[in-house]
Amino acid sequence: MVIKRFVLAFLLLSFILTGCGNRGIPAIKQELLDNKLSVLMLTGASMSAPAKESVGNALQQWRDANFIAFDWIKDLNQLDESIITKLKESKYDYIYVIGNELFPSANGVIGQGLSAGKWTLLQSQLDTKGITSQVNEQASLLQIDSLQVETLKNKWIQDLLAQNIVVEWVTRSDRPIPSAWAPSEEADHIVLLDNNEQWFQQLSFQTRQHHSNTIIFYTPVEDAQVQKAKSIGVSVVDISGAVSAELNWAQIMDNRLAMMKSSSWKKGGTIYNEQELKELKMK
Repeated sequence: MVIKRFVLAFLLLSFILTGCGNRGIPAIKQELLDNKLSVLMLTGASMSAPAKESVGNALQQWRDANFIAFDWIKDLNQLDESIITKLKESKYDYIYVIGNELFPSANGVIGQGLSAGKWTLLQSQLDTKGITSQVNEQASLLQIDSLQVETLKNKWIQDLLAQNIVVEWVTRSDRPIPSAWAPSEEADHIVLLDNNEQWFQQLSFQTRQHHSNTIIFYTPVEDAQVQKAKSIGVSVVDISGAVSAELNWAQIMDNRLAMMKSSSWKKGGTIYNEQELKELKMK
């Protein structure tokens, strides 16, 4: 009888201790553990401190509230051998690459087929060198709407010309100046860079001859060429790099989370929406 009472008391005590040990701690469902996602986040060296903070906060929230495991490698200039080794050693469901400067090397790594994970490349700034047009077709690409950028540039130029500002244009033959801005009778206001070693001398002469107020580079050029033109002594604008974009990284990351939770990832290009792109403006 004593033994039975002891066993009964022991079992009762065990049940009480077990109940107290789990009280207030939510149990993680096995389904969540089985379906736990993993993410590799790769960010470029050009990423601003506020953007890094937003990405870091989002990753913590992904892990704490949504049980998403992640590795974050930051301040990269390219995807090098260390990234390739990481992809070989670990399995990731989603791989994010933030930073235009990382796209060329990312294309090469994606082409090697090292990971079955879904790649997403996110443009961090305006693309003045045509990098995004070369993104691997198997990846998802988020980019700033080029039509919005061109609309903003066009309005700025139209407003400038409406003030009767005299402009000298610098471009290449494969990027002609729209006739609305430089009619055929004003062809002597255009300087072509193609195979023209004397472009600066020609530009200086035309600026003085026409008493021009502004020089506009209508084609992407090196900064040294812009600085050289500034020595003429008038306003110089590189229109290809004259627009700045402010991105809402907190919203961008929230939308990536929603995409993962709904399994709605798709390859191909997509533009940032109105909530993700805060502002476009002329510098």
